[in-house]
Formats: sequence, structure tokens, C-alpha cells
Amino acid sequence: MWAHLGLVITLAVGSSVCCLGPMLCWIVPLVIRNDERNRHDPFIRHHATQALNHAITQAIALTVGMILGTVTYLGVIFTLVSHSDGDMPSGLPALPVTTGVLFAALVVYCIAGFVFAVIGTTKANSGQWWSYPKLFAIRFVKG
Repeated sequence: MWAHLGLVITLAVGSSVCCLGPMLCWIVPLVIRNDERNRHDPFIRHHATQALNHAITQAIALTVGMILGTVTYLGVIFTLVSHSDGDMPSGLPALPVTTGVLFAALVVYCIAGFVFAVIGTTKANSGQWWSYPKLFAIRFVKG
């Protein structure tokens, strides 16, 4: 339970402080997973591994989304600067739409990931074995 809950708390608190929550939320599940007291408990190890995989996947998704958004934004800026003669390029209106769709998809993915972390917390607290959907927790760490 604490692995999922630590992930949720880090997302909530860290997102309000410089948007670092999704980048740092892997720390709590990793510490719980590698704690000597939890090495021989398969239930805790399973949930900590699930939370760790989810946190790593969220960090990768956010990083890729930020890179794509930055590249798209810089593309718009450089296109506007290079066409300073007042003639707007024909494909320029599609770039803000692409950025908006990318941002909306990233927000929906992060909110859904937060909801799945809360579900994981409640399932672990009630003693149920539970795994994240494959899209939200790519299996980087086995265990």
C-alpha cells in the first residue's frame, strides 16, 4: 500500500512544486521494494514493483511529451521568425493544434495514471493482488 500511496503523494505534492512529481515518484516504490524487511514478502514486493514500473513509465511519458511539445513550440517560433515578411506559412495553424492535442493527451494520461495509483493503493490496502494496465506500467523491473 505504501508504495502506491507514496507514488500518489509524490505526484500530488511534487506537481505543485516545479512539476517535479512525475519525475521523482519512482523513489518511494524503489526504497520500499529494496528495503531488507520487504525482500521476503511477495505481496509487498509485487505492489512495490508495480508502483515502480508505473512511476518509470509515467516519467518516460512525461519526458517524451515535454520534448515533443518543446520541439513543436520551437518549430512554430522559428517558422514565424523565418517568415517575418508578413507572409504566413500555410501549415502554421496546424502546429498549435498539434501542440494542444499533445498537451491534452499528456494531461489525460497523467490523470489516468494518478487514478490507477489510487486504485492500486486501495487494492493493496484490502489485500488484493493487482497490476496496472500495460499502457500505464511497462514492465521494466520484474519481481
